[in-house]
Amino acid sequence: MAISVEENKTKLAHIPANFWEYILSFGPGIVMVLSWLGAGDLVDMSVSGAHYGYDLMWGLVLALVLRYILVNVISKYALCNVHHETIFQGYRRLFKYLPLIFGIASLFLAHFYASYLVKGAGEALWHLTNTGNTFIWSLIVVIVSVILLGKGVYNYVEITIKGILILMVISLIGSAIWAGPNVPALLKGTIAFSVPKNVGGIDTLVFVVSLIGAVAGSMSNLIYPYLFDQKGWRGPKYLKLQRYDLLFGILMIIIIDLAVWVLGAEILHPKGLTVKTVADMAQMLTSTLGVLGGILFYLGVFGACFSTVIGYGLGFGNLFVDSLFVTLPERARKYGYQHAKDPLYKLSLFITVVLPVIWALPSMPGFVYLTVMVNAWQIILLPAVAIGLIVLTNRKDLLGEYVNKWWENLLLFILIVLTFWSVWQLIASLFK
Repeated sequence: MAISVEENKTKLAHIPANFWEYILSFGPGIVMVLSWLGAGDLVDMSVSGAHYGYDLMWGLVLALVLRYILVNVISKYALCNVHHETIFQGYRRLFKYLPLIFGIASLFLAHFYASYLVKGAGEALWHLTNTGNTFIWSLIVVIVSVILLGKGVYNYVEITIKGILILMVISLIGSAIWAGPNVPALLKGTIAFSVPKNVGGIDTLVFVVSLIGAVAGSMSNLIYPYLFDQKGWRGPKYLKLQRYDLLFGILMIIIIDLAVWVLGAEILHPKGLTVKTVADMAQMLTSTLGVLGGILFYLGVFGACFSTVIGYGLGFGNLFVDSLFVTLPERARKYGYQHAKDPLYKLSLFITVVLPVIWALPSMPGFVYLTVMVNAWQIILLPAVAIGLIVLTNRKDLLGEYVNKWWENLLLFILIVLTFWSVWQLIASLFK
């Protein structure tokens, strides 16, 4: 049963009429893309810069552009389907219990994502203040996150994330400018599609393909429609605004990621050095750029981790409750089709935001096995997410004139192939 616009109490948003109105209306795309960014991504970008210099920047840009296309297809279904239904209601048409499977998996994934994000934010604050310890600051991060998310009020989250974006732009881009980027090499590495020699026994093209495949299949891609729905964007008339909003967010994350890549290319690559943790990177920046360099990087780390914690808490919480509403329509009617009113929304926050703080305790082990478990769940879910999407978005009885164009289907097919390729690479690496 689809949830109609009338049953959803959020007021429809104003449609912008000029450039500045569009800029002021942006928000869900910023929340979405910053929730994709965590401390691990910052380390990955710096290591990629250390290994390949500027040569492989195009791989990152290509992966994010393809992700933009994929999330736009998901968003098109949410905005333009004739039944005004959510993406999970669409998946229910393929298999009754598929949304519930996705919803439960979302809680599982969000918990383990947050396990190192909460600790990463706490560690960054500890290094910035030299007071207390990682666990105390992680606990503070959890408390602030719960206050922001407790009432399910999207506007508070969006304002916070926009503030974090400003912080990250200043800190990480400021650090990259301070390091002195090689602008011609940066531009060449972004658009020239050059393929450097293999590093560390890993085929360079395999590295790029796996990166794109992982991007294509991430469960977090399903979060975005729930964010702009809370903003009051419903119906085809918001399609243009949605695409510009997501494009702005994608451009921001490309700039931030490239800034961290520059740090690796300028500071680590010339010396043949690499890093394994955020602390290693911050120490390297401190020794090269001075104390302020380390402070700027830790501010960026805090912004990346904290924004992801609250973005995933809000997004995956809504995914979970919507999966219940879709599978159990009587429950949706009981709580007026409003996710935040369902007590299980609070439970989802406990699982995805509060409970992960236990992994910040000093006695807890490392997170290698957590990563393996998360990836194992992704392996199970990727085919259903990707193939289900291409089936739904080609049904004229659901999307009418908005069904996929031939080039959208071609790109989705390529992304599905890349997704399976990345899964195969993961399985092979686990056996090795």
